[in-house]
Amino acid sequence: MEPSYSGKKRNISIIGLGGIGSILSEKISRFLNYSPTFHGSRIKLIDGDEYEEKNLQRQEFGSFGRKSSVKSVELSKEYPNLNFESIGEYVTPFNIQGFLSGEDVIFLCVDNHKTRKVVSNFSEKLDNVILISGGNDFIDGNVQTYIRKDGKDITPSLTDYHPEIKNPKDKSPDEMSCEELAISSAPQLFFTNLTAATIMCWSFYNTVAED
Repeated sequence: MEPSYSGKKRNISIIGLGGIGSILSEKISRFLNYSPTFHGSRIKLIDGDEYEEKNLQRQEFGSFGRKSSVKSVELSKEYPNLNFESIGEYVTPFNIQGFLSGEDVIFLCVDNHKTRKVVSNFSEKLDNVILISGGNDFIDGNVQTYIRKDGKDITPSLTDYHPEIKNPKDKSPDEMSCEELAISSAPQLFFTNLTAATIMCWSFYNTVAED
């Protein structure tokens, strides 16, 4: 039986390579690498954080170091039909234009509302984009999909039903001191991260099936 999705090369960015993003990057790469119609797709990995011993229980990496660089090397070896790019910085209002111009799929896997708003606001100005955002606490969470096509909103934006994103009270990682970053991570459960990543992959599949 032929697959039910329509494939083409994709320009994808994964923002945040922590509990959800480190898992999602592997799963979505596996799917694209072994789907011939997606061969040649580019996946941009964006995160300014380091993978450290404290992350072992809830994140998927093979070695310590800058998350974007480590994951890019690992995925490039495993999935040769795709092109990977590493950006070892946090997304801010000042650099987002340079990072995300030309994207047609954005996976947003960050753990703060300030960055979610920055990416949401930017996406609302694009002509065409699929923005899939996932977040979770210890045992629950949510996934949202925002779609623009030909300059028109097909779905509600991330901020429409979430005042905590529209008017964030937290800080983004680039605004935090080293001390704040060291204590900012709330406890996470690997299985919850895995569930959120899986639902985000399903959202991507269901969206491209209708593309």
